[in-house]
Amino acid sequence: MCNRPDCGRGEIDEQGFCDVCDREPLPADRAGPAARAPQPARAPQPARGPSVGVAHVRPDPWYGLGLVDSDQAPEAADVPRRSADPVPEEHRYCANPSCMQPVGRGHDGEPGRTTGFCPHCGTGFDFSQPGGRTIAGRYDLQLVLGSGAYGAAFLAHDRNLATDVVLKALNKSVARTALHERDVLVGLRHDSIVRILGYERQGPHLVLEYVPGVPLSARDGDRLETLLAHGVRVLQALDYLHARGLLHCDVKPLNIIRFREESPAGALDRVRLIDFGAVRSQKDTGRIVACTPAYAPPEDDPDHLRPAPGFDLYGLGMTLREVCRSRWTDRSAPGVDSLHLLLDRATDVERPWRRFVSARQFAEQLSGVIRQVVAGPPAHRQVARPSALFGSMPEPLHGGLGAARPLAHWVGAEPDEDGTLTLRAAFSSPEPGDIAAALPVPLSDPDDPGMAGSAGTALAECRLALRRKDSAQAERTLSAAGLPNWHWLHAWYSGLIALARADAPRAAAEFIQVRTALPGELIPQLALGLCAELRGDHAAARSYYGAVFDTTPALGAAGFGLARVHVLAGERAKAVATAERLAQEFRYEREARVAAVRLRAMVLGGPSSHPAPTEDDLERAGASLVGLSVDRAAAAGLRAEIRYAKFLRDHDRVKLSDAIRELAPHAPTEREYVALVDLANRLRPPLRWRWSGRRGRTGHSRFGETPGTLSSDTPSGGRGHAP
Repeated sequence: MCNRPDCGRGEIDEQGFCDVCDREPLPADRAGPAARAPQPARAPQPARGPSVGVAHVRPDPWYGLGLVDSDQAPEAADVPRRSADPVPEEHRYCANPSCMQPVGRGHDGEPGRTTGFCPHCGTGFDFSQPGGRTIAGRYDLQLVLGSGAYGAAFLAHDRNLATDVVLKALNKSVARTALHERDVLVGLRHDSIVRILGYERQGPHLVLEYVPGVPLSARDGDRLETLLAHGVRVLQALDYLHARGLLHCDVKPLNIIRFREESPAGALDRVRLIDFGAVRSQKDTGRIVACTPAYAPPEDDPDHLRPAPGFDLYGLGMTLREVCRSRWTDRSAPGVDSLHLLLDRATDVERPWRRFVSARQFAEQLSGVIRQVVAGPPAHRQVARPSALFGSMPEPLHGGLGAARPLAHWVGAEPDEDGTLTLRAAFSSPEPGDIAAALPVPLSDPDDPGMAGSAGTALAECRLALRRKDSAQAERTLSAAGLPNWHWLHAWYSGLIALARADAPRAAAEFIQVRTALPGELIPQLALGLCAELRGDHAAARSYYGAVFDTTPALGAAGFGLARVHVLAGERAKAVATAERLAQEFRYEREARVAAVRLRAMVLGGPSSHPAPTEDDLERAGASLVGLSVDRAAAAGLRAEIRYAKFLRDHDRVKLSDAIRELAPHAPTEREYVALVDLANRLRPPLRWRWSGRRGRTGHSRFGETPGTLSSDTPSGGRGHAP
């Protein structure tokens, strides 16, 4: 049983790795008391001091695969059975196992001989074509499948197993590594790794499973998410390989075979990582001596001088750049800008410390990009899932949209001669300090466990200071955390501190750094949308909010922000539609339904781009009040807002006065009660006295010389009614 505290449920396989988390068990002195011996159950203890939380293991960095349909399986590859091409010169070696010297090589610009005898031992050779040669008495060569820096690959027929295999010819430097690692290689078992069947000393050659397919490339009709899903599958293979202490060292499109796999559910589109001729142990500290330069870091790069998993991840980044080149030209398309940022990070040669350090880290961001891509047409698939790097964000930051107008707006309203009221703004952008306190808590970086120590405590104290709106203390604790300036956590907290100081441009600059580091995450885009709204850049805010809301409406702050910028742009219908979509999320249902009512009835002053609500808008707003779960005060406030919008169309002062009078009983103070009643009275129509025209028999009025009687047009009960 795996003894890692973040797993604890997997069985250890024959290679000594857990079959669940794909890692070796911890040594006994590091496994912790819970893993060394069973302990009695204890009641949970309260946490001591602040904490930012720790995510030791990314729960499911491969989730992007579940978002992509596999209904575009390629046709089975039609591979010729014979080849007339000679074996490439760089792969011509003596077949004598005790010699293995280069033969058939060219000199002075002249091509080498394809047939002849080894000058060192006299063994004959024939490289005119693979067909007709037999390796180790059982592998009949048929054609050259390809060649690279480490050797040629041949399609061969295995006489013993009566099946086709691939023989990978190795040069001497690689042969030593392959011989050393052959037992591990033969034991590899992964759906996205070609099966390595054995090792033949003659040549020497690796014997691999034959996968009838084609190198990874974009086909006609391929959607972007399909190609990205293949990237996730390769990352799964690399994660499996790296966990066993091995590096592939030659990840490129030619070494990723795309093939058709038959299954009970139908044909599937799959890939496998092939060509393990360059495989090496991570314990080998020597630099890479041969590789495919276009898919490898520069020769003076740290991952080149001392190879680590980052070497393979760089190769995959370059591979995705090539494969997706024709599918990412429009950066405004869903997820495409995030993909550019992702691959910029994966292949950054100027700042190699920014690159991904593990396949799981890369895959999590790539899955996040896939989630953004499939949110657009034609899939329109929205996926809500917890982040491995950010905590939850329950605060909707609706800016007043999700609640009735405060009574203070009506108390302070002033009517003009026509009854038109001077009201405060119907809503506003959230306050910068409130945004800083509401944005979610980052979890510790799973790829940098050191962040969970003293740095984690300092960051938690920084959060507490931000909630107290003490930006100076927050800045001091962030400095005490000792984070490098390039780390996304440092940029995130710097952005929050800038928001606490109401410096939206500075905050946006910091959040852009987080966005470039974590392009698959939605929280940085939400933060940038809020900053853009604070700066008055509604076009940028709409872009960020739309990307987040289209991907997952569960982040309610994006939905409310999108509704705000839509209505300010005069797009009332879009604003209402956004609120109604958000109302389908249980957490925000009530606030979103209130926002939908208010958006239909809302009167915005100012430019002509803010058209008044139509009669249909107001009828729908009134109908939406039925069944709305709000208290009496909120219901009265919503009715008053709808009635005021109607008043601007029908000028019925009496009904508006009555609607405002209904607000008075909900006033918290006597002063506000009196102010609301007074406003209602002032809105009553003025008295208009007229002569009745009735005269007495003598031709005189009841009151002497006056030719008529006085009557009032004002209904009883109105202010100023005649006694």
